[in-house]
Amino acid sequence: MKKIFTLFTFLTFAFAAFAADTYVFTDKDGNTIANGTTITCNDAEVDDFGGVLVKSGLFIKNVAAPSNYQVSVEANITRIDNGAVQLCFPVNCFSYDTLGKHGGDGKKALAQGESQNIQTEWLPTAYGESIVEYTAKIFQGVFQKETYTVTVHYIYADPAGVASVDAANVQPVQRYDIMGRQITVGQRGLHIVRMSDGSVRKVISK
Repeated sequence: MKKIFTLFTFLTFAFAAFAADTYVFTDKDGNTIANGTTITCNDAEVDDFGGVLVKSGLFIKNVAAPSNYQVSVEANITRIDNGAVQLCFPVNCFSYDTLGKHGGDGKKALAQGESQNIQTEWLPTAYGESIVEYTAKIFQGVFQKETYTVTVHYIYADPAGVASVDAANVQPVQRYDIMGRQITVGQRGLHIVRMSDGSVRKVISK
């Protein structure tokens, strides 16, 4: 009976160790985002070039993976009203503007406890929404061991709550040069213009 109990205890601990998450998604503060969760991101920022971006704030973290485990990140775009989605993992950044699965080719091993910002964000060109499923694929060598998925619902909405704007009333609200410096009307060259409806345009002023 004692041998059976010992074997049961061993198998219980072995199963618990096997079932433990190896890589997880976290927010910028290190809080784990549960597998299968959907989060909403609607804080729009203006980048250095006058464009708009909505960040996910997602990080990938090794919580219990051995050193011979690697992880890749895949973005499955299920909705994109406009613009493009950017994903930066494991090293380079790529932008995608079509529905379907993207990325997931490069792999990286992080040390236990280490996390990395995957710098994924939506770059809208007008008001709208984008929905992306991010999946961490965990590998031991060439064998895929498990997956971990978080869905991000990006929203870029009119802050005034106006659903639509008459195109005739759309006006420039900010102008930037190609270095991202705000400028005034009358300067020559290529301008990046942010419109009152939230869209971004490139204009050549002669």
